[in-house]
Amino acid sequence: MSNNRTIKISGKKKGGANNKSRPIRQIHSNNNNSNNNNRSISRHKNKSIGSRAEYQKLIISPVPSSVDRNDLLNYIKQKAYRPNANFVKTEYKDQRLTIQVEKADDANAIVNLNNTRYRELQLSIIRDIRVTTQGGNKKEQILKERLTAAAISKVFEDHLKASYHNNPMKDAVDFSFINGSNPIVDFNSDKTDKLLFQIISKQCPKAVTVSFASNSITTLAPFKSMLRYSLDHVMNFNFSNNRISDLSELDYLSDLTLRELVFIGNPIALQPTYRMEVARRFPDLQILDSKPIGPEDFPPSPIPPLRANYCDAQERQQFAYKFLQKYLVAFDSERSSIINAYTPESRFSTTFVTDKGSNTRGTTKTYQRSSRNLKKTKNVQKNISLLFHGADQISNYFKLFPATSHHLTSSTIDTFLAPGSNSLIIIVHGHYLEKLFNTKRSYDRTFILAAAAPGSEAAKNGWEATILNEQLHIRSYLRFPRLEPQPNATPVAQAPTDINQEALVNQFSAATKLKPEFARECLSNNAWDYNQAYEVFQKVLTQGGIPATMYI
Repeated sequence: MSNNRTIKISGKKKGGANNKSRPIRQIHSNNNNSNNNNRSISRHKNKSIGSRAEYQKLIISPVPSSVDRNDLLNYIKQKAYRPNANFVKTEYKDQRLTIQVEKADDANAIVNLNNTRYRELQLSIIRDIRVTTQGGNKKEQILKERLTAAAISKVFEDHLKASYHNNPMKDAVDFSFINGSNPIVDFNSDKTDKLLFQIISKQCPKAVTVSFASNSITTLAPFKSMLRYSLDHVMNFNFSNNRISDLSELDYLSDLTLRELVFIGNPIALQPTYRMEVARRFPDLQILDSKPIGPEDFPPSPIPPLRANYCDAQERQQFAYKFLQKYLVAFDSERSSIINAYTPESRFSTTFVTDKGSNTRGTTKTYQRSSRNLKKTKNVQKNISLLFHGADQISNYFKLFPATSHHLTSSTIDTFLAPGSNSLIIIVHGHYLEKLFNTKRSYDRTFILAAAAPGSEAAKNGWEATILNEQLHIRSYLRFPRLEPQPNATPVAQAPTDINQEALVNQFSAATKLKPEFARECLSNNAWDYNQAYEVFQKVLTQGGIPATMYI
């Protein structure tokens, strides 16, 4: 028998369960040199692994969805004199076309086309700071991303130290021209902007104006994530001298509460319907490009404008506001105390609707389990069980409800007597904040009230009315349309009387553990708005600005 033999190495194609084994290589060997051949195989494999080429990743923007991307890529190849350039992979998202180029020389030629024009578009072509390799090491990739994030954070931190922290006026933060001096900072990147929002929320709590001018911004998509951070105090944004060319980009900001916007120097500002489109999307906006928003900026509509705060009598309107202020303050800060506003005969139910495909974070399952939507749920027994009877059942449900912060001043309140009775109907349309996830939700809440009987538990605990019936509808956050101004209307929000002030001070002191004199000062400095005062208290508390001597 000959010592020579043929060794066959077989394998399966990756990912194919049914692929037949096939020979990769045949090696003729004998007993004396098998070890040498094994080493040869090992060296060959290592060489193959080590020679994997790194692909160059480039980002092209803005690329509106209407653009033929194949035509664009062919144009770029011809313009760069690289007709045979191989694009290994392409990815399109938020008007950004990301391409992986096989050869470094081709990538260099394409990057040199930065700021070239394609039809009516001026293209930004930049390298992605993250390097993608064929079969690359995932751990190395994660490490590179972390190092990049740390470098970007340092740029923002250093900028704030130089231009913000030493400035006595803390109401404005200027991030203009950051991209030009620090190419690593890409404001079109979700990861970059999330780092920035975290820094602003922690270090700039008093800022109401932020400027992102002159940063080569082509899309506003990353700015939608601002809702996830504590940035309600920022109401003015400057995006001037960027490259935003599509009016649909404004939709990414539509859920923010805004007072002023600046888009001068962007292609969208040259479009004839620009001001009308901005006003339509942001009904609360007051100033656009340093010019006040006026009636002429709104598109004509056959539908009359929405009127706010209907009431059939002024005294009932004031009573309703007083009741809601007490109720919502207790609901947000000391929820167990509202049990006294209900009776054994009270009824409560809730419904919940969310947009399909919504990625809103929050306690969605809690709402879904208790949603008594008669159109969707045909199970009679389940519907009966979800109609809560009496103060105890209602209170037990509220224990499962997430911690909230309501904003009564931004709500509309309709108040009127129920026909044929002395019961008062209050309908509130507003929004609240889920504190755990910092998520906004809109709600519609209907109360049917009756006067609290003298000597009842409600009366003993300061409730002038009891809740006979309550319906709560929760939905995804949606900003109010623009309301018709009411120049002759009596403002709903009024400073509480001395008696009410004292009750509010006691309640605020109990919730914060502040001494009454400091609780009063905090409320007074915030126009006796309990929610606003409590938010200010929490911010100062997290910054360590409350000495121990101020506590009870």
